[in-house]
Order: sequence, then structure tokens, then C-alpha cells
Amino acid sequence: MTTSSFPFLDTATLRTTIDRLTPEMIDMLSDFVAARSPSGAEQPAAEFIERTLIDLGLEPERIVLNSSLLESNPLFSCPCDPDNGRFNLLARHLPRSEGGRSVLFNGHLDTVPTGPEALWARDPHEPWVQDGWLYGRGAGDMKGGIVCALMALRALREMGLQPAGIVGFNAVLDEENTGNGTLATVHALQHAMGKARLTDFDAVIIPEPFGETVMSAQVGVCWMFIEITGKPAHVAYMNKGVNPIEAGIAIMADLKGLEAEWNAPEVRHPAFRDVAHPLNFNLGRIDGGEWNSSVPCTCTMGIRFGFFPGVTAEDATRAVTERIRACATRLNPDLTVEISSRGHYSPGCEYDLDAPAMQVLAQAHEKITGVPPERLACTATTDGRHFALMTDIPVTNYGPTARNIHGIDESVSIDSMKRVTATMVQFIADWCGIEEYQA
Repeated sequence: MTTSSFPFLDTATLRTTIDRLTPEMIDMLSDFVAARSPSGAEQPAAEFIERTLIDLGLEPERIVLNSSLLESNPLFSCPCDPDNGRFNLLARHLPRSEGGRSVLFNGHLDTVPTGPEALWARDPHEPWVQDGWLYGRGAGDMKGGIVCALMALRALREMGLQPAGIVGFNAVLDEENTGNGTLATVHALQHAMGKARLTDFDAVIIPEPFGETVMSAQVGVCWMFIEITGKPAHVAYMNKGVNPIEAGIAIMADLKGLEAEWNAPEVRHPAFRDVAHPLNFNLGRIDGGEWNSSVPCTCTMGIRFGFFPGVTAEDATRAVTERIRACATRLNPDLTVEISSRGHYSPGCEYDLDAPAMQVLAQAHEKITGVPPERLACTATTDGRHFALMTDIPVTNYGPTARNIHGIDESVSIDSMKRVTATMVQFIADWCGIEEYQA
């Protein structure tokens, strides 16, 4: 490890600096949230981050999403949107000399749909601050965390310091539906397709909004689309028809039985022993029918189901598929069921929080907050799986507190962002070392 030019980071000075930079942090996040970036159409946010990285004196590199290069990878998910030349952005702060330890901050640009905007207190893409929270779609998940990482570098420079090791910033596409964005960056780093190399980084932090916890494990997640075809009929003679919408509701009820079986305490993964309900099966979309007075022809359902680390996406999908087909046969042999997988095909994983980098992160959090961080076994998936399953680089998720992510009036705590930013500065100082800033 490079010997720091400064033996320690003064916490009081750090807090004062972040307080002074808070208006800049709020402005950065507000502009970021205003740059709409639903999955598949992240270009406005990508361009904003590109400009922001350049303003920080970094040289962002575009990593173009090319599914043809990734489709043989076991972590590849069938895309929900065309590549369309969309790109990740990877930038690195380079120290004056080699030898310092390094870190990569990895975060996603894409957001989920807003839902009916009339349900929001205000326009979800015109961010606002109220009672210490910044509101808007993506404020919490996860633009706030990305801003924390960028402001950590900004805060160091404000104090006349900079990291003595490489610090990378990777802003990616498609986390919400496939994870193929981060997969594209890992592939590019592994194959030396740009300026950066995988060996540039010996720790990864993903600033997802999990309330300043460090993640110890996450479940696997798969998406599935089920198209059920029945037998249409006039409602006056509905006994001659086969209703696929009613069948779809019954199939989902049966899948809830499978969900309960997988959640049974005696079969749980050890990392999730104390989690109340770790695996969730969700009916996220349903569409069907043609006419109120007709037994419908078809019903299409989009579902998401979770499974424990150690189970492959293939095995989990096979089990769910078999359950669906068996239920449909019991309901009515005349039902036709077509099942496809598109979107998340994402195995679960565990994180090594005893790795030196992760211990330093936990210690940095304690220095800033006065208490050690809680550990979280997560009931969702994150891009951390790519690093945990494809590399030897220690990784975890650590980011600010947010409310109503994927919901109405999503928001992120400004005070939490300040603590997370301070923790990231402390981590950089303790892990990478610090040296005098040179513009």
C-alpha cells in the first residue's frame, strides 16, 4: 500500500467540507433525476454523467452494450430492449504513482416506470426537496448513491487531497431488467477492451439504497412470461368456453404455494435464516381479454420469482415451469400454456464481508456514524452478483437510505447521503491512501 502523504483524515474537517458541499450535492442529484432514464432509454442520464465526470477532470470511456459478445456468458439475461448503441460509462481517477489499493464504484443509470404520475405529489421528473428528503423517480434507486460516490472524490479535492490509488466510477445500463450493463463492463475489463483492466480494481462498492447496511447475500431472481390460451365463447354460453384469465389467477395462487414451500425454515439458505420472508413471487403484469361479454381468448402474465444462492437460474426456472404446467393441466387440459424467459435470469450469491476491503468499509462507516453497519441478506438482486460470481474481487452493496423505491413519491435522505459520502471518503483514505491533490 502506498504510504499516504497525510497520516490521517480529520473527521471534523470532513464533516464541515461535506456540509459546505451539500447544496452542490443536491443540485447534482436534482439534475440527474431530471435526466429521465427508464430501462432501455437511459441516454439522457448517460450524457449527464458523462458531462459530470468530465467536469470532475476524469476521462469517461464509453462501453457500448453488445449483447452478441455476452450471450454465451452464464450470467447473461435475454434482453428486454434492443442494444441500440447504448453505453456504460467508466472513468478512473489515476494517482500520481502506482502502488495504492483501488476501488470501483458501480451504479446503474436506469429506473423503473413511474406508474400513474397523477398519484405523485409532484412531477416525478421534476425533483423537489422536502423535510430533508429529495424526491423523484430514481432519486433513491439509485442515482443518489452514484452522486455520493462522485461527491466523495469532490470532497477530497475540496480538502486539497486525492486518492493515492485508482478510484473507478462505472455507470451502467439495464440493471433493473437484466443486469447486462454491468456484465458488459466486466466483460470489457476481463478482455482488456478499453483503457481499464480488471486488475485495476481490488474492491467494488455498489451504492444501492439499502439504508447504510453492508450486504452479506442476495437472492436469485428470474422473470417469466406466461401466455395462456383458452377457448372463447359468448358469455351466455360461458360453460362452453375456457377462461384463461381465471386460469392465470389460479396458476398464480398455486405458485404462491410453491413460494411458501421454498420459504419453509427447514429448507432456507443459512444466510436468510433470520429473514422473515426471503423469497417473493410477484405477479407484476397481467393482460388479457377482448370484450366484457366474451370468455376471453388469451391471458399474458409477467412474473418475478426469487430463489436462494446455490440454486441455478436454470433449475429454479425448471421448477416453476413444471408447477405452472401441472396446475394448468389440473384446471383444464384444453388450456394451452406458452412460457418464455426474458429479463432477469440472475442467480443469487453471498458476499465475503471478512475480506480486508469489506472490513475497512465497515470500519469507515463506524468512524463516521459511531456504530458498526448492520449486515443485510437482501431479498432482491443487484449487480454485485457479477463481481461475486465472475471475479475474485471483494464486493458489497453500501448506499443511502431511501423510501418508496419502485413506488410512488420515491425519495432519498439527504442526511444519509452525507453520511454515506463521508464514509466513502473515509474508506478511500483508509483503503487507497490519500495524497496532495494536483489538478
